[in-house]
Amino acid sequence: MIVGYFRRIDGDEVAAPMAVLRAERCLRIESDPVGRADARGQLLKGLDRGDVLVSPSIAHLAVAASDLLRVGRHVHGCGATLRLVLEKIDTSVPAARNVLVALGAFEAAQMAERRQAGVEQAALSGSRPGRPRKLDETTLRRLKAELEAGRSFAALAQELGLHPTTVMRRLRAREDAGGG
Repeated sequence: MIVGYFRRIDGDEVAAPMAVLRAERCLRIESDPVGRADARGQLLKGLDRGDVLVSPSIAHLAVAASDLLRVGRHVHGCGATLRLVLEKIDTSVPAARNVLVALGAFEAAQMAERRQAGVEQAALSGSRPGRPRKLDETTLRRLKAELEAGRSFAALAQELGLHPTTVMRRLRAREDAGGG
């Protein structure tokens, strides 16, 4: 069965995508409003071997290349094919599947570059990646004094919401570094 899907885009007329999908002989047409993909999810769940999912364009099917790649993988996992009318992509042809994979790899590389640039920018401004440390120098000095006064690692760790091994390890690292 040939099924059609389009996601409405801001200011998008419904008539144009519907006309494209009717011209592609879609027997069933589903659509979602801006920012939603409920109908797409139901449509994808209902795909069977030999079905064809048609969309007027990539923009009407997915919000990003990675989303397009996920949809393409799901469609092919069901034994169906994907056809994008505007871009003239038909995944019944193996070369078209390679295009989708290349788009996904490109987007993943772009995201990795942006993430790395963000980490570097944060490092320049003095931020450290990860969770903030619970055991700063002041707290470590207080813990050392309380340990010398007879309190246990377990009691101190429970008070701080940490594991006793974490407290032991941090105090040992501080002593090895010459802090005390």
